[in-house]
Amino acid sequence: MSVSIYYTCKRAQPLTVTEQATSAAIIERYNTNFQWQELAESFCVYENPTSDTIFEGATKLPFVDDYELIEATLAYWLACLTEIRQQISGNWQVHVDDIDVVWQDQRWQMPI
Repeated sequence: MSVSIYYTCKRAQPLTVTEQATSAAIIERYNTNFQWQELAESFCVYENPTSDTIFEGATKLPFVDDYELIEATLAYWLACLTEIRQQISGNWQVHVDDIDVVWQDQRWQMPI
């Protein structure tokens, strides 16, 4: 069974052209530089978010027995999400399966 990061941002106003371009550039940079491409999915954003959802997606973490690799991949994608959140305001929710990720010290991080 695989584990995934799920992310959603909601607000009344749609993404601006600048927010779309900036978030796309961040995602492209992170996907291009992702060093575990053969073991895990790249960052994924759904194309048609629903109603007031302006940004939504999910990314599977590697399905391996190497805990350090899973932890490094999670940290990598949370850094990507941090950069995106810094560009897109709204009501964000990020979780890893059933564990909520917290926004603390201006970055996404797993609860302690």
